[in-house]
Amino acid sequence: MDNKQIAEVFNEIGNILDIKGESFFRVNAYRRAALTVTNLPYDLRKMIDGAGIKEKIPGIGKDLEAKIVEMIETGKCSFVDKIKVGFPVGLLEILKIRGIGPKKVKLFYNELAIKTIPELKKAGEAGMLRTLEKMGEKSESEILKAIDEFSQFSSDRTMINEAQMEAERVIAYLNEFKGMKRIQFCGSLRRRQETIGDIDILVVADGEGLMEHFCSFEDVINVIAQGDTKSSVIMASGIQCDLRLVPDESFGAAAHYFTGSKEHNIRMRDLAKKKGLKLNEYGLMDGDKAVAGKTEEGIFKKLGLPFIPPEMRQNSGEIEYGLKHGKMPALVELKDIRGDVHTHSTYSDGKKSIAEMAKCFKAKGYDYFAVTDHSAAMAVTGGMKDADIRRQWKEIDKLDVGIKILKGCEVDILKDGTLDFSDEILKELDIVIISAHMFGQLDSDEQTKRLIAAVENKYSMIMGHPTGRLVNKRKEMDFNMSKVIDACVANKVALEINANPMRLDLVDKYLRMAQEKGAKFVINTDSHDIRHTDFMDFGVGVARRGWLEAKDVLNTKSWKDMKAYWI
Repeated sequence: MDNKQIAEVFNEIGNILDIKGESFFRVNAYRRAALTVTNLPYDLRKMIDGAGIKEKIPGIGKDLEAKIVEMIETGKCSFVDKIKVGFPVGLLEILKIRGIGPKKVKLFYNELAIKTIPELKKAGEAGMLRTLEKMGEKSESEILKAIDEFSQFSSDRTMINEAQMEAERVIAYLNEFKGMKRIQFCGSLRRRQETIGDIDILVVADGEGLMEHFCSFEDVINVIAQGDTKSSVIMASGIQCDLRLVPDESFGAAAHYFTGSKEHNIRMRDLAKKKGLKLNEYGLMDGDKAVAGKTEEGIFKKLGLPFIPPEMRQNSGEIEYGLKHGKMPALVELKDIRGDVHTHSTYSDGKKSIAEMAKCFKAKGYDYFAVTDHSAAMAVTGGMKDADIRRQWKEIDKLDVGIKILKGCEVDILKDGTLDFSDEILKELDIVIISAHMFGQLDSDEQTKRLIAAVENKYSMIMGHPTGRLVNKRKEMDFNMSKVIDACVANKVALEINANPMRLDLVDKYLRMAQEKGAKFVINTDSHDIRHTDFMDFGVGVARRGWLEAKDVLNTKSWKDMKAYWI
């Protein structure tokens, strides 16, 4: 098992013990262990020796360490198997429903013998949930909506960050093959989609034994097919990985073909056909002769196009744009980012101190970053009150770590559209992010009015994760996006591209809409820990899918120039 799988087991143990009514301290020990393992900067599998874990892991005692060693060595945890005996495992599925925690699961099970999601839905439709203690018609309705969301968004597709980590591990391993010459992952991962079906890797290599080398990778748990030029395997994470060996002269054509999208490829083949050519994975063909194919650039050039970045290959006008202008937009790049202005510290739900976050951002070469802990309405995450934020300001003033630290806050939008801090506080802040964490189920008109009211507050600067969606878990809020964007443009409120892989919000279709209306954007990681700072790459990927250039993104500028937008 890898770190992610170990953390999942610890979380599962915590949930089972919680539902069974075990003590808070025992339950929390497993949940803390899951968080610790998730945040480790190294692979635990590499830390095992004859005596167990090589290094002491903070917060992990001997009992938990023994379980980690067992999971790495055997792929199982005997303790979780033991506590599952007689336990209805369907209860763990119910926990995946938005708004349902262990206490409600226990209530449903004890009072109505509900053990599965279908049983929960049936009870809700029959009006049985509203009869339970601390429930009611509204709670019942919300649960039924959440069940519908779950069924709609549950997916076998892998989150982009998990898929990229897996692809990088495979590529690092493949590069150990002595005859390796060229290597590239393709498919939806290269197009920077939010979720990935499987991993496609193309290689050019000399010598025999490549496919055997690939199928012998330690993370492979099942070999679906192994051939001379193509093999497919299932990784321990559950994702499928396909490897294709192609000739060097066809590498560009294959990279284009297997990157897609399908709709983009169809349009490109049509364009080739109009020129009397044929485009496939082997090359751009004039009869039996390949006129291009070694590089993607060569194929595009031969068809009268500039190079189209992979993120734009969606058949959303990119080919027409290239033919008309002879060039593509100069899309924003990771190297353009000069600061991150949505981060959290231990003042709310962050895991690191301000000083620790500052050192991390300085090491990344950023010019500035903003500390934007939650306001008081998010009490569940340790939101700040007036005294807390003033104390934070004093700490920031005392820090001298070689990077500019901006005083900010992620201020909650209340139900009526007012902000969760007084003007007295807001006017002192360098960065004011307005975010809707609550009341996501309001009807479209009410939600639209609420968001616009928040945007019109004279201190609002950035609209955080605007739609409130969670990838594969929660749909976006229902509101008139066009009207909200208009309000943002009129009030100089930038729209955030939240780079957290669970959010990736806004999506590309809204980015293009907003760009056409003259909006400005900020790409932020919403970091709650040091490891989250690497999420910026995913946010940049979304921006590129939305055709954004550096000039559209405020945090590609110096703090002085960025600040000028709001003056």
